[in-house]
Amino acid sequence: MRYHFLLNPAAGKGEALHLAPGIQAAFRGRDLTLYYTTGPGDAARYVREEALRHSEEEMVFFACGGDGTVREVAEGLRGQQNAILGILPCGSGNDLVKTFPNQDFGDLSAQLAGEPVPMDLIDFCGRTVVNLGNCGLDADVAHNMPLFRRWPGISGSMAYRLSIPYTFFRPLGKRGRIRLDGGPEEEWQLLLLVCGNGQYYGGGFRGAPLAKPDDGLFDVCLVPKLGRRKILSIIGRYQKGLHTQDEELRRLVTYRQVRRLEARFDSPITICADGETFRGTSLTAQILPGAIRLWRPRESH
Repeated sequence: MRYHFLLNPAAGKGEALHLAPGIQAAFRGRDLTLYYTTGPGDAARYVREEALRHSEEEMVFFACGGDGTVREVAEGLRGQQNAILGILPCGSGNDLVKTFPNQDFGDLSAQLAGEPVPMDLIDFCGRTVVNLGNCGLDADVAHNMPLFRRWPGISGSMAYRLSIPYTFFRPLGKRGRIRLDGGPEEEWQLLLLVCGNGQYYGGGFRGAPLAKPDDGLFDVCLVPKLGRRKILSIIGRYQKGLHTQDEELRRLVTYRQVRRLEARFDSPITICADGETFRGTSLTAQILPGAIRLWRPRESH
């Protein structure tokens, strides 16, 4: 087994750079490579090239960064039968690993004793989504995060929270039509839409609380356009993932588990794929069952 650790120097304000000595100590005597990524797209390129170069060998590629680094590594893994996704979290969000509460992805000894398990992906507007894709209010919040990340001492999760009130007082809601699993198209005045392979996003918002990344489905959460006072009254419960339990939220929120979603909007909307934002007037999401393998650390007790 070959172990590749892809360290993103830009993640977590340079936190990945301090991981190398611990990795080298924990994996001493193993076939180990440390690679420092140089910019967007470099991680995916490296994974593809190494997996093809050593196509007869099993390899684990550890994404050492945030959810953006994980997404890039997973992009490179698609179609590579000998390559496995590992995660060593050190970025600003690290939302995907929260879906696995019994695993400590930061424990190198647990990683060394790990094993590969099947994992789904979502093809989201032609992009690979490992954790979660979304659009609307929460995507606007993610889009506006860089305004606050520039401030000294502001983490990614703090920037997300600061972006919420900034975005909150701008125009809310988009008119669109949504189709689930090839069913009838439904008209929506939409506040936000979530397609979750994992459960968490935005530094700890549990938007898809029932999502399982190996069940061949993704979880859809649709929230209609609401008044600002109503949003303020429910946002705390939404953050905790109570919209499948709380009676008021269950009346407001539509929650489904599907294989495909198609959406069209009357005007451009902000779309977010594992933290990467862009604008568009249409959205497609398709589950890719068992598309990759995830290196799952030994369960913590």
